[in-house]
Amino acid sequence: MAKYNYKNCQSLFGYSADIHIRCKGRCQLCGCGGVPLNFDLWRQMTVEHLIGKSQGGYLSQLRELVDKYFSELHDSKRENLARNIDKINTVTACQFCNSTTSRDVHSISMYELFEKLHSNREMLVDGVREACASILKKKQQSVEWKLEAVREAYESQVLDKILDS
Repeated sequence: MAKYNYKNCQSLFGYSADIHIRCKGRCQLCGCGGVPLNFDLWRQMTVEHLIGKSQGGYLSQLRELVDKYFSELHDSKRENLARNIDKINTVTACQFCNSTTSRDVHSISMYELFEKLHSNREMLVDGVREACASILKKKQQSVEWKLEAVREAYESQVLDKILDS
């Protein structure tokens, strides 16, 4: 039998690998994972877009926005700008945190950030960084609140049944 091609796990390799390395294998929303690294937990990690697809936060959408607002830049500079903003907008998240926050809609979209700040690249990047830091903090608070209820239900409704089975 042929060896499985690990590159089929795009949520762990490819585009996502740099994000997981930058975040040191730790969920940026709940803090699980990290050092010491644990393969079984690490393989459950995914990428979280702080500003999601519905608000223009995916790399392909960022490229379009950069092309629209910074058409005077050389192709490589536009690509670098889009990737820099994407790096600010993406973090590692565990499956639980990703699924419980993925539909969050925030008070500002990438479209609005570009419209408001496109006159100056540095201001745009700083504005995206500030917005993403605020969104990350709100997501962390939301996850903490949800985890309290989920842990309580796990301990009262699931744990003993698993141990007894």
